[in-house]
Amino acid sequence: ARNQRKLNGGGNFTDYTWARHAANLDGDPVMLVAGFVDARLVYIFEFNYNELGFIRRLETQLAKHFPEGDVSGRYLRSASFVFRSYRNAESLQTRCFVSRQELLDLRPYITGEVYNHLRRVAQ
Repeated sequence: ARNQRKLNGGGNFTDYTWARHAANLDGDPVMLVAGFVDARLVYIFEFNYNELGFIRRLETQLAKHFPEGDVSGRYLRSASFVFRSYRNAESLQTRCFVSRQELLDLRPYITGEVYNHLRRVAQ
């Protein structure tokens, strides 16, 4: 069942707007991004929403979709991000739930950037 896309540390917000983004900037929620292979938890990345690279990624997409600001009844269907969007976040914490050997076995299912990061933290 390993016919999934490679884990890239990504995620998305559905039906996103400038207003929702502003609320998140105010609240600065903790982001949790989990990666699974064959229903097995491989990692969880944790970081603050207000990390510069992350909010830049979201704002770029919002500006493209809503250059004049929010439009009533319209939404950005998917504001997406990948590991690159927050890899340099000061608040980034990584939990790896597989051993170094298991990680090596999962290498074909994880992008290079995420794999290399996980290798530094795997036991």
